[in-house]
Amino acid sequence: RQTKEVIEEYWDLRSASYAKGVTGSRKQEREIWKRCLAAYVCDMHIKKALDVGTGTGFLSLILYDMGIDVTGMDLSRGMLSQAKDASFHQKVHLDLCQGDAESLPFQSSSFDLVTSRHLLWTLPQPNKALAEWMRILKPGGRILAIDGNWHDPSASKKLARRISAIVACLSHEKNPVPFRRFYEPIGKHLPLFENSRPDRCMELFETAGLDDVAIDSLRDVNRFYGSHTNLSYRLANADTVFLVKGNKTENL
Repeated sequence: RQTKEVIEEYWDLRSASYAKGVTGSRKQEREIWKRCLAAYVCDMHIKKALDVGTGTGFLSLILYDMGIDVTGMDLSRGMLSQAKDASFHQKVHLDLCQGDAESLPFQSSSFDLVTSRHLLWTLPQPNKALAEWMRILKPGGRILAIDGNWHDPSASKKLARRISAIVACLSHEKNPVPFRRFYEPIGKHLPLFENSRPDRCMELFETAGLDDVAIDSLRDVNRFYGSHTNLSYRLANADTVFLVKGNKTENL
């Protein structure tokens, strides 16, 4: 099967359990993220944002709360269903659509801001995705990509993930959808699958032609997850999340 078909099927099946989140403090989690994003949003006059790979709508809802007109897009219809449910419960009307992060169904120069969360590592062609995000971004606009080196191949991280899997099984926190069965056959087709490091993502942004590229280690976010998630999650994902920022120049 095509790589995209496998990815779409996995996240369709995973959507319901993924929507439960990794922490019981969802309101506090959103506030932490809102404070972190404010540094990258409040210095610009942002009217329209595209949240690529919106998933359950987590980031889209935060941007909406910050007064931004946001469109959430995802390849997985299962995820979009979860985002729709989340927006209904929060009494928010989100503009949601199904689409491919590497081939966007939008006109050029349509958005002031493009965001993504936990998406880069699972893209077959991240360079193509960045080119598309640049295309639909207005001159002077900004891209914010949040990711993590979830599948770091180093020996220490592999051991941590193995122990995490054992802990998850013993505590009934195991992922109900077998990740390996879906992703092991396609991992070699995903350039950032084991290489979603801050320096690699920074290089990706610079190659795409973005200016003022910078990395934020998101200390407050990682500290929050380090104290508000279960042992299994902490073992596998300690200090994993980071943000990479880049701007589209005014003359493009």
